[in-house]
Amino acid sequence: MPDYVIIGSGIVGLATAYYISEQDKNSSILIVDKADGPGSGDTSKSAAAFRSAFTSKLNIMLSKSSIEFYSYLQNVKNFDLGMKFVGYLFSLDKTGYNNLKKGLEYAEKLNIEFSEIESNFLEENLMIKTHVEDKEESSLINAGDIYKSFLFKNAGIIDPEKIVDYYYYKLKEKNVNFSFGIGIKEFIIEPENPLGIEGEPFVWEETKVKGVRLNDGTIAKSKKKTIAALGAWSNIYLNNIGIDSYSRPKKRQIFSIRADNEELKKILYANNFNKEKSMPFVIIPKGIYIRPNPSENTFWIGLSDEIGRKIEVEDNPLPEENFYVYNILPVLSLYFEQFKEKNPYASWAGHYDISFDGQPVIYEPFESDLIVSAGTSGSGIMKGDSIGRITASLATGKDYAELFNKEEFDVSWLGLEKRIIEKEFLII
Repeated sequence: MPDYVIIGSGIVGLATAYYISEQDKNSSILIVDKADGPGSGDTSKSAAAFRSAFTSKLNIMLSKSSIEFYSYLQNVKNFDLGMKFVGYLFSLDKTGYNNLKKGLEYAEKLNIEFSEIESNFLEENLMIKTHVEDKEESSLINAGDIYKSFLFKNAGIIDPEKIVDYYYYKLKEKNVNFSFGIGIKEFIIEPENPLGIEGEPFVWEETKVKGVRLNDGTIAKSKKKTIAALGAWSNIYLNNIGIDSYSRPKKRQIFSIRADNEELKKILYANNFNKEKSMPFVIIPKGIYIRPNPSENTFWIGLSDEIGRKIEVEDNPLPEENFYVYNILPVLSLYFEQFKEKNPYASWAGHYDISFDGQPVIYEPFESDLIVSAGTSGSGIMKGDSIGRITASLATGKDYAELFNKEEFDVSWLGLEKRIIEKEFLII
């Protein structure tokens, strides 16, 4: 029987296992996942970008430390993560600017480097249209001029498979066990001191989550803690035992466009933004993002839709062609006319696991020996290392987690009773 059973082998589950093995060095760990390999769920379907630009101070702390750790792995430990500091460019209308102002104030206090970019520079170097209000379609889709633009330098793109590989192979070296290809059926609840009476556990007994029952009938129990790192699937299993992850899943889609002409190549390989000679990760009004993927000569384009999108999880989420045609393209082509006649050559879909305030939810409900780590809200990779450290610290009975940059993080800040609630407005 292992000391810890972790359900989910995405970035959160893997990082949690890694830091449990560091903090409780003689412990045994079992990681369970219904997929055939690690990181095969929403981690693999991510836009795979990172930034320390948030409106919540806690999210800034989480992302800043994780980015520093990933950079350390690539630049000092020579573990290639495909990490490229192309930057994040927020090109905002007046509404978007008002939402970002709080994040800019926090960024200045935490010495996060950013600069304001003038519209004429963007017009010349990124070929973006910053003045659009005189166009007929502008009023039709309620889109305005670019009011202000800010470039965050401690931001960019990364390869999710390589991050997964780092944690996975480190865990294999530590003899952590994995059970792939069989999902869980339910969590197992038992009395701490069973009486052997039919119908247990009763309400008046002290009950604990002892592990999980898998779909093939196998039982995996833990001696110390069970950790639910289920992401978008959290509530499907937790609600059945009366526990809430305080997060909800929504489908998110990515569409890939080839840079197959000179106009699009000029955008993708824009020279004057970073050392990578690539365009930055760009966010334009209405929340549309354009993620450069220069290694494949493509753009990844997405948009988070809120009202009208069901709160639900799909085992095999599929992208919707009409979502690109009718929701993304009208806005995208207003600011970037070069995309007007372009159709995606590939697309895929995953989920965001969105918490009520846009910050992770990490807590142990009812002293149940179950640790819930959820609510990454579309930024699991960029905050993954910090989330793993905090979840591991809670699981091993510590009040504080030490982040990579040596900052101390009170584990209760992301719990429920002592939670620091700061509404996050930059869920992209």
